[in-house]
Amino acid sequence: MDEFFTLVNRLQSSGETFAIATVIAVRGSASAKPGSKAIINSAGKNIWGWVGGGCAETFVAENALEAMKEGQTRIVQADLDDEVFGLGMPCGGVMDVFIDPQEPPLPLPVRASSQTQKLVILLGKRMGFEPHIISKTLSDHQRPAVDAIEELAAAVAKVRKTSLQPLRKLRGLPWDETHPVIPSPLSELLIIGSSRITEELAHLGALLEWPTRVYGWNFEKGVYPEAITCEESQAGFTNFKVKKGSAVIVASHHKGDPTFISKAHESDAAYVGMVASEKRSRLVAASLSDSSRLFAPAGLEMNCRNPSEIALSCIAEILSFSQRP
Repeated sequence: MDEFFTLVNRLQSSGETFAIATVIAVRGSASAKPGSKAIINSAGKNIWGWVGGGCAETFVAENALEAMKEGQTRIVQADLDDEVFGLGMPCGGVMDVFIDPQEPPLPLPVRASSQTQKLVILLGKRMGFEPHIISKTLSDHQRPAVDAIEELAAAVAKVRKTSLQPLRKLRGLPWDETHPVIPSPLSELLIIGSSRITEELAHLGALLEWPTRVYGWNFEKGVYPEAITCEESQAGFTNFKVKKGSAVIVASHHKGDPTFISKAHESDAAYVGMVASEKRSRLVAASLSDSSRLFAPAGLEMNCRNPSEIALSCIAEILSFSQRP
């Protein structure tokens, strides 16, 4: 695998677009095995590795090109058995292949004050951008972390040609014009779940110096900032508590989500959002006695493509409702 990582690093350093294809499951007698990898360049050529020969390789390369064009990961199924609808390969079997396009950092013009430029560059690079600063007038308030997040969110929305409107309004729950009033300073940012999204949310909470707590399970050591609290859930969520006036983001995709949301509303949380698809948002909302105060999907429209962007979108939404000094 040393050769694989060396090539990936070289391609990334040279700013080339490519895709990594990984076999994640095999059923039947397919020749490739789970974990088999290939690197596909921007011309659709396999330049390293192997995920099957003949039509299977062509099929993966075609999907890799589409994934690179869209800038989105995908899982594809190569059917090597079906002579009519599949690939018709004599070796047989079915392969599931994960395709992960790798792009050079996207240039991102950001209007930022001298107070926030270093933070904007740091956060932007974390999200896979190459921020280019356009200087603007100093902010009237000494709140560089807040300004940096808002400046970066506005820049991402502009380059993606999106509106920064609440996702709930655009494609989630029925929209009403009642806006929450989130106190400043915030009593607590409560993040529910255990994933890359919750990790990124926690990092932004720590950056803003908000009291931040992650309520979840199977915490991995060292991935959360030292300043935040990780609370392991107990059976039946008997230890689940919400502070009045807090901002709650449910990012667990768990069957307990309706319970978390209901208890957050009962505890008079200032904001309750759920990271979810439009379909899941509607399903969870339908299970609640009152969904009018739930922001689902949580966040602002930025056409997010990775966990750090999703976290930025959610925190930017909370800031849009926050009282200002």
